[in-house]
Formats: sequence, C-alpha cells, structure tokens
Amino acid sequence: MKLLIDAGNSRVKWALYQGEDCVRQGAAEHGELAGLADAWRGLPLEGAWLSSVARREVIDALSAAVPCPLHRVHAERRFGDVCNHYRNTAEQGADRWLAVLAARELCRGDVIVACAGTALTVEALTAEGDYLGGLILPGHGLMLHSLAQGTANLNRAAGEIADFPQGTQDALASGAMAALTGAIEEQRRKLAERTGRAPATVILTGGDAARIAPWLAAPLQIVDNLVLMGLLKVANT
Repeated sequence: MKLLIDAGNSRVKWALYQGEDCVRQGAAEHGELAGLADAWRGLPLEGAWLSSVARREVIDALSAAVPCPLHRVHAERRFGDVCNHYRNTAEQGADRWLAVLAARELCRGDVIVACAGTALTVEALTAEGDYLGGLILPGHGLMLHSLAQGTANLNRAAGEIADFPQGTQDALASGAMAALTGAIEEQRRKLAERTGRAPATVILTGGDAARIAPWLAAPLQIVDNLVLMGLLKVANT
C-alpha cells in the first residue's frame, strides 16, 4: 500500500491506496499530527509520498509519524505530456504542480485549475499539455481576516453576497467573492484569448470550493483531493 500526504497551510490530508483504490483517508489540523503515528502504525506500507507547503515543524512531525520511507515530491520541468513553463520550478509549491497533473487526467482540453484553501491558486493548462503558470492570492478566510486586522472598522462578520451591497457586512462578503471569482474568470478569459478556443473548463478543489462554485460560470467541475490524485500519479511511476 502507498501512503499519500498533502500538507497544506492549515491542515494535512492523507489517503491510503492499494493500487488505484483508496482504502482509507483522513485529515488532521497541524496541532493534531501526533495522532497520525497511531493511525499509520502497523500498516503494510511500501512507501509514503509527501507534498508540503507547510512549516518545517509540520514536515518534521510527519516524517516522525511515517513508519516507512518518505518521498518528498517537488515540482518538475516535465511529467508525462505536461510541460511546466514556471520560470523556477524550485520555488513552486508542489501542490500547484500536482493539482495540474491530476487535472490533466480529468480533462484533456484547456483547463483552469483553482485550489481554494487558505490561499487561492489559479493555474492555466492548455489542451497541448502546456502548464503556463498561475496566480496566488489570499483565500476567502484570509482575505476577510486581513481586512479585520488591518483596518479600524472592518472587524465584523461577512454578510450576504449582492450585486450592489448596501451595508458593510454585505460589502465584505461580496468584495471577497468578487476577488476570488474574478481571478478565476479572468484567467479563463486570458487562456481563451491565448488559444483562440472556447472558454476552458474550471476544475475547482479545496475547502472553499463549494462556497465559490455557485458564482462561477460553466463549464465547471468540483473535484475533492486533487493534490492527492496528483501524488498518486507520481507514486505510480
């Protein structure tokens, strides 16, 4: 069996695979990692594969908990028919690269890959397999938190999303969603402009995917655990 681990900015998600079948999965907050050693102890593991954008102490805790060889996965210049045009792959988060690899399996056309977690990342992938790069911006919660911490009068709950908000709480909710969906739709527009083809499919993943999806245009797919799917591709090579 293979253990796949996606260490994000606030949570760690993991899955146990026997061949192509997921036989167990789970998640833990960064403060709960000690319990993972018990969950993984005694499993017949042939190896573990880790994608991490987390702090060094999180990686150390995971390394201590894994009872088998741990392979840290990084972004590459090429994998299969996907060519990475990122200028310096060494500085690129592996999660972004792995999400693109998984999206390639799901859709062979032009794709916008949007991972909506603590941060929102928006990647552009062409039907030819050219990964053109993408955006990083604060996620929904981080955006609202920064407004609460950085201004004198905006430390309040977000309200309802409206076309023309007429209250501060609604303005916060609408502004955050407009920033997130605007980034995704603008990348979709730019990709269509570059390729001369119809607007790309958006593949949306992450904890805030369901929150964002209603405000995006079709074609759209929500796919859970996209990074783990990419890790499985790498682990199976």
